Amino acid sequence: MRIEIVVFDGFDELDVFGPFEVLSMAGFDVALVAVERSGLVTSMRGVQLQVPGVLSQADGVIVPGGGWLNRAPEGAWAQAQRGVLPAKLAALAPSARWMASVCTGALLLAAAGLLTGRRATTNRNAYDELRAHDVTVLDERVVDDGDRVTAGALSAGLDLGLWLTERELGAATADRVATSIEYRAARR
Repeated sequence: MRIEIVVFDGFDELDVFGPFEVLSMAGFDVALVAVERSGLVTSMRGVQLQVPGVLSQADGVIVPGGGWLNRAPEGAWAQAQRGVLPAKLAALAPSARWMASVCTGALLLAAAGLLTGRRATTNRNAYDELRAHDVTVLDERVVDDGDRVTAGALSAGLDLGLWLTERELGAATADRVATSIEYRAARR
């Protein structure tokens, strides 16, 4: 199973590397991918990554947040304003097994029209914005709505990775990974 985690200038590091660590340890083929073209991507705190691939046909896609709450010039909010990433997510959704988000990445899924009428979560400070997209917002670390799975803020990305691991590979594998990283998931 190939899982692509989208990175863009201004992404939040923990939103990306939490699920990346868990899913990689579980044995999934996990790749960091850019929105439009490969190359250098800089996180919201200045971590620079050379990203070799571009978002394409994956079994699972994870969208991080970052820069939404403060309307940063780079980050999830800027990506929503540009519209390219939401359009790509909408185009890829029918062929993916699932699309997931961490933190305000849920607002990018919502901007793509992928959470309308669904249950989801995001950063608590963005609940009202998510509700404005006709989403039933739940105060949970992970909300699984079938082919859409959303996680709350920051460290909930670890919970997302463990949830997806359990869902796809079983509880024993998720427990092995959780033990390996010495993490007790808040909800599984």
